Amino acid sequence: MGEGRTVVIGGGITGCVVALRLARTGRAVTLLERSPTLGGLVVSFEIGGTPLECFYHHVFPNERDILRLINELDLGPDFKWFRSSVGVLRDQQIWPFSSATDLLRFKPLPFVDRVRTGIGSVRLTTSDWRWFDRMQAREWLRVATGDRVMDQIWGPLLRFKFGTADATVPASWMAARFRQRASAWTLRGERLGYLRGGFRKLFDALTVELERLGVDVRTSTGVDHVDVDEGSVRGVALVGGESIEADDVVYAGQLPQLANLIPEAQRDPRWSKIGRLGAVCVIVEMDRPISKTYWTNVCDANVPFGALIEHTNLVGPENYSGKRIAYLSRYFTADDPLATDDLDEVAKRWMSALADALPSFDVSQVNAVHNFRTPYAAPLVTLGYRQGIPPIESGIGGLFVATTAQIYPEDRGMNECVKLAKEAADHVLARDTRSVRRKAAVG
Repeated sequence: MGEGRTVVIGGGITGCVVALRLARTGRAVTLLERSPTLGGLVVSFEIGGTPLECFYHHVFPNERDILRLINELDLGPDFKWFRSSVGVLRDQQIWPFSSATDLLRFKPLPFVDRVRTGIGSVRLTTSDWRWFDRMQAREWLRVATGDRVMDQIWGPLLRFKFGTADATVPASWMAARFRQRASAWTLRGERLGYLRGGFRKLFDALTVELERLGVDVRTSTGVDHVDVDEGSVRGVALVGGESIEADDVVYAGQLPQLANLIPEAQRDPRWSKIGRLGAVCVIVEMDRPISKTYWTNVCDANVPFGALIEHTNLVGPENYSGKRIAYLSRYFTADDPLATDDLDEVAKRWMSALADALPSFDVSQVNAVHNFRTPYAAPLVTLGYRQGIPPIESGIGGLFVATTAQIYPEDRGMNECVKLAKEAADHVLARDTRSVRRKAAVG
């Protein structure tokens, strides 16, 4: 096709794939990212000379779109499948929680509740999520699995994920989580994938491929506003005064920020109505593991974070000069003190609480601590969320919206972002086709 220019705002996985897909058609593309590097939330630092994500990432076996992208970029040899494990921290120990057998052996719950939990999980996994968009996850889980299970397992998990907004989470979101986890299961147990050397490799390869295709990749570049005239975009104005003319603009940043770039009279109110969840990850380096489990859900009310993720129980410590690595993680809403608390103090509190709750952990075994916080990690999904999702085609001619807030009920993983990016690029190309047909008809 090769006609016109598209500006893509946002250099995370969605923006990069939109730019890649459009550039492969011969279209002129400019990709703008305000951070110094591409990657969005897949940002990394190094431990033992190897890049590690500041916010944990892995790939599920059914996530074919991200796997296809990895192979397209010749990174297949670096991608490996690893055996995973799930546990629950309660009563000063980590209980295996990876299989039906583990559930039946989960002594913190009476046997009848263990059976109800298994049956309820299957029902939620196999049900049509659209039926649950306006039903509270808390209510559905309480009815399906009982009060004790709700109070001891699901309640703490929802609270640590959504904070004070936990009562507004729809059951459809929880159903998608059950389905996602079930997709990782094989006869040999749960499998998860990871790119050896970290997912920074993915964005390094994307940068090389985008530049090879002639994409104008600009990092450390902020957008002041999108130029809109007579109901259509004309380009974007950058912070600092430069303007870029464009026939199409694809916004692939954080949805709440989009309204600030568009004239008030032409904003879609849905852009500002969806709330946000931030996230904190405290990453600890150690010489020995805390446990044998990869992913531990924390269901102890005295521990102020929701997940203990021992990365080197999935990807071996030999990749990080022998260091053992664990994430302590929690999400937060905008009104949560965690949004502004000093992260060094947060890390101290969290490690102290973990030591009290889990005798196998001692703060003295920690060699280094790395703290990270983002004010926007995910949209805040609420009851009836489906009806408030803004469309890709914005209503302003040439403005397309592709953000994690439009991924529902699936979570905002890299795979879903790649799928959304392909759909957004197809909308841009379809608009070009319609424009060409109109011009031909007039001619």
